[in-house]
Amino acid sequence: MRNIALTIILSMTVLFFGCKKEYAKEETTKKRNYKNVTVQNLESLRNIQPVTATGTLLSKEEITLSFKIGGIVANLNVEEGNTIKQGQRLGSINLTEINAQVVGAKNAYDKSVRDLERATNLYRDTVGTLEQKQNAKTASEIANSNLQIARFNQRYAILKAPITGKVLKKLVEKGELVSVGQPIYKIGSSETNGSQIVRLGLSDRDIVKIALGDEAKINFDAFTNAEFIGKVTEISESSNPRTGLFEVELTLNTFIPELKNGFIGKVAIYPLNAFPSIKIPMDALVEGNEKKASIYYTQDDRTLTHASVEVLEIKGDYFTVALSQLPKDAKIITRGAPFLKVKDSINIIQ
Repeated sequence: MRNIALTIILSMTVLFFGCKKEYAKEETTKKRNYKNVTVQNLESLRNIQPVTATGTLLSKEEITLSFKIGGIVANLNVEEGNTIKQGQRLGSINLTEINAQVVGAKNAYDKSVRDLERATNLYRDTVGTLEQKQNAKTASEIANSNLQIARFNQRYAILKAPITGKVLKKLVEKGELVSVGQPIYKIGSSETNGSQIVRLGLSDRDIVKIALGDEAKINFDAFTNAEFIGKVTEISESSNPRTGLFEVELTLNTFIPELKNGFIGKVAIYPLNAFPSIKIPMDALVEGNEKKASIYYTQDDRTLTHASVEVLEIKGDYFTVALSQLPKDAKIITRGAPFLKVKDSINIIQ
């Protein structure tokens, strides 16, 4: 009987302490601090975020024209803003002097030809020497060269349009004395598709997002309700030392005669090879600045993971980050995020 009583007492003791341990575990669970939060699944951006900037409308080709020789301007046939055709005569200097030079060079050449013929005949008749014949030939070649130079200068004493385009600047007036190479007209290409461009500058952060061939949309203040389409045709390999920006050239797909050089346009470039990005609500922001942001996310709906991500753009009530910076199954902690710590346990509410 004594052994039976002892067994009963031990069994009661084990049961008591077992119940106490389970009760303590239950009490610990109840006291555990769960924080209520809301979450959001990753939302990939379907629309490509454009690279925006401001640029200036220019001509694809801009050429400064001048006379090959100096002289007095005899006539100027076009004014600023005039449309010109390739080969059209634009102006000339007074040709009196250069024409006289051409006549003198022609007479000198004709005389040298006669002298060479005479020296050749004398040498054939053994009256003249070989040296006399050679000297006459050299003199004739020099005279011919002088004639070609005079005719070349005569030709470029008249300005002709090398391209079809528009007169951008008229820099002198009729009757002025101009020197060799002094600018007379500045002209720009026009009338054909691809002759109008927009030049702009982008930061290093934006220049890496675009590539040749990317589509661009341009809006000019002068045409508030019109949108013009172009594409990226040139990207600078180095930054401008004065501005620190990389120069980009956009070419308009269609020539628009109403657009004038110097118009300022608002540009949006849509990268064809843009990497995927996701939207992060501002509610999820724990701390950060324009380049970095701290957020929390969960993958199992229980534990927290802290992430420091690079901000691509800030758009009102959300900012964007590259999709590659977060796991595909991550759920972003939104409401309640600023009050969390990494070791906190969470309770997701709707």
